[in-house]
Amino acid sequence: MLGAPLAIAAEAPGRGWYWPSAAAHPSLPRGAALQVAFDERPSLERVLTGPSDDPYGSLNFVGGLRRAMAKSGYSDLKEFQKVGLSVRA
Repeated sequence: MLGAPLAIAAEAPGRGWYWPSAAAHPSLPRGAALQVAFDERPSLERVLTGPSDDPYGSLNFVGGLRRAMAKSGYSDLKEFQKVGLSVRA
């Protein structure tokens, strides 16, 4: 899930390219290498901790996690990980 967001970082070894792990096989990988389109590649620090001027949520993952925890009333990451998930069809 973090392949594409981390691939945009300037320090990423693939320079914006990444190989998704969906349906991977140990000796015959499936799919194709994908390139993430981004005007200028931000630093890994900016991808993880911001600041963000991107309206699509591609930057500041730590800030997004903090906001999600605050909105749901959790202050501890371990407690947040144990939250039950309910899905309605």
